[in-house]
This record gives sequence, C-alpha cells and structure tokens, in this order.
Amino acid sequence: MIKINFEKLLAWIKAYHLEIGVGLCFILPPAGILWLVVIGWNHLNKAVYRRAPFTLNLTTFFFLCLLVSSAGASIVQQNGSYLLIVALIAGYLGLYLYIKDTLTLGSFQRYKRIVIAGGFYLFLSGLMLKDHHMDGWMAFLTGTQFIGGSGDSEARLFGSAYNPNFTAFLLLLTFAFVLTSMIGHLKNRENQLLLYQIPLILVIAAAIFQTGSRSGVATMFIMSLFLLIKLNPKLGITCLGMLYAIRDQLIELIPRTEVIDHSALARKEIWLNSLSIWKDNTYFGTTPLGFSESYLQLTGKAVPHAHNMFLAFFAEYGTIGGLAFLLLAGGIAFKFCCLYFMESKRKQLLNLFMISIPIIFLTGILDHPLVSPQTALITVILLASWDRYTEPVHVVQKSAAYIKRAYLRISLQTEKPHHVSKSQKNKGKY
Repeated sequence: MIKINFEKLLAWIKAYHLEIGVGLCFILPPAGILWLVVIGWNHLNKAVYRRAPFTLNLTTFFFLCLLVSSAGASIVQQNGSYLLIVALIAGYLGLYLYIKDTLTLGSFQRYKRIVIAGGFYLFLSGLMLKDHHMDGWMAFLTGTQFIGGSGDSEARLFGSAYNPNFTAFLLLLTFAFVLTSMIGHLKNRENQLLLYQIPLILVIAAAIFQTGSRSGVATMFIMSLFLLIKLNPKLGITCLGMLYAIRDQLIELIPRTEVIDHSALARKEIWLNSLSIWKDNTYFGTTPLGFSESYLQLTGKAVPHAHNMFLAFFAEYGTIGGLAFLLLAGGIAFKFCCLYFMESKRKQLLNLFMISIPIIFLTGILDHPLVSPQTALITVILLASWDRYTEPVHVVQKSAAYIKRAYLRISLQTEKPHHVSKSQKNKGKY
C-alpha cells in the first residue's frame, strides 16, 4: 500500500509551484492558466499588504496602462465582463513581479526544460489526436478543442494549444531553447547530449511546418540565420547569400503557399477594419473580449483578433495601451541592440534571449499569438527573465563602457604616429 506524506507533497508543491503551473499550461491549459494567474494575484496581494516597493519600469508601466484601458473600456461601454480582462492583466503583472523578484538561474533552467518538454508534448498530442478528436469539456480542458481560425486549420497540427498559430509560437520558443543548448554543448564538445538534441530539434522543426503557420516557418529560418550570423559572421553572410540565390525554391517550402494571395487580401481587410475599430474606441479600445463583437457589428463577420500584434494592442486597449506597447517594444529593441555588441560570461543564456525575444515580435507581424492567455503567461515569464537578466544599470553601464573602449581604440589608432626610421630622420634634418 502506498503511503503519501502530505507534508512533503505540500512542501514540494510550494517549492515548485511555478514549474507546475507552466507544465499544466501544456497538459491542462485552463488549469495552468488559472494556476499561474493565482500566483500573480497572490504576489500582488502580498505586495499591497506588506506595502512592498513597486518596481516601475517599461514592462510594469505597460501592464498598468493595459489595466487602465481595460477598466476604462468596461466603464465607457458599460460591460462588466470586461473586468475579467482587468483581473487577467493583474495576474500577468503579479506574475511578472514575482518572477522578477525571485528568479534564479536554476528556476530559469527548469522553466526552459519544461517548455522544451511541452513543445514535444504538443507534437505528440497533435499526432495522436489528429484523427481522434475529443469532444465537450474534455477537449476544452486538454486544449484539443479547435478555437478560431478558418476551416482548414483543423487539418493542421495544434496539439493542446487550441489553435495552430498558438502552437507554432510555443514550438518556436522550444526550437530556440533547444538550438541554443545544442550550440552550447557543441562548443563544450558534449557529444552525448547532442545525440538526443539533434533529433529533437528536427522533430520540433517538422512540427512547426505541420502547424501550417507561414509566420512560424519564416521566423524559424530568420532566427536560425540571425544566430548563425552572430556566432560566425562570415559563415552567416555566406549562407544568407546562398539562401537569397534560391529564394524561389524556399518560398515553395512555406506551408499553404497556394492561399498566400487570398490570405494577404484577407489580412489587409482585417487590418483596415481594426483601424476603424480603434478609431471608434480611441482611448480605451474594446479589450480582447470586445474586439470580436465590434468586428461583427462593423462587418458582419466573426474575426477573433486583428491578426497583427501592433494593431491589436491599439484596437483592444486603445491609444493608451497601444502607445505603451510601442514604448515597451522600443525599450526591448534598445536592450537588444546593446546586448548584441556585448560579451557575456553566460553566453549560452545570452544567445537564448537573443534568439527567443524577437520571436514575440516576428510572429506578431501577421498574427497575434499573445491574445491567448496560455501563450501570454509563458511569454510573461520569459519577459520577466529577460528584464532580470538585462537590468537597466547593467545594460547601460556595460554598453557605455564598450562604446568608450571602442572609441578610445579608434582614437589611438588614428592618433598613433607612423614609424619613422633613423635614416628618414637624418634625411629630414638635411
């Protein structure tokens, strides 16, 4: 008979409650979403109760603007259901602050391993349930219920993420984590670890293709090439030239190329209508819950989101949320540029952030994966880890020091007198 020590079990849950929440986001998405949001609410409650100092940076300012916009939209449009978005964003903010305050290298490594395992689970669950769809509450709880998109999306791989485009986003994070780990082990000549990482990254790449996400496949190629250029500029530029030479053949590899023209026209129509929705709800937007209803009233069609992350924040959170998002994106871009020219003792962690953070914005050009709380919460953890790794003082000081050294090196080279031989000196005297 198995005896369960409940005290040890509770202690284990308390010690690894964040990891449990991330794992549940892949296996039982609604439970994982609620778990992580409760962690955020609990941290906010403790911070308010203890009157702890509030970390004000671009990311927290962004979340505060989203809170103001959601609350304002609820008041202006007199819709109490929009307060659910207020509660959700409060959970995002609390989770961000919790990760920012408590993150360690060990906890981040565990987060990375769970995301890698979760990506592999998305692939397996998508294959196993491709011809055997669940129904009802079980499908909703396991994330295997298809939500949103066109009719052909059900034939694409989406596993436990409700939608193929959301699955592609999570698989891209998995791809980035595995790729950077593989490069680190390759440099350290840890060949035994490469034996399972190479097949895994091939499986994840194949899964991204099976999602049918054009932006996902393009992002995978772009980030792989970017990392190669960063590690070996000559080889990377050579590969870039070769890929440009065979660009027509590469375009044929993109999934669903036969409907690109139709999708482009559909995207253009959605973007123009999203601008109209923003114009009608200038300050506070419609919130993610109200966007579909506003689009239906405007066009008579059901569209869940703007299919562009930049437009989506303006349409869903108004000018307040949209400008806050642009400010956040600009801050991330500044840090990104500083880190690109910096050296770090933890190069593997640096490379991981350099390849994973741009995924958020590259996939957001043609889609809006962060509209799903499942993907948004995992991204919040990554963003909090990024901010913890790139503290403002740390980035500015090191980048300034690097620029100063480069300037001094150039100055010394230009001001250094040319070597003059003794014969030339004597010749000059006469």
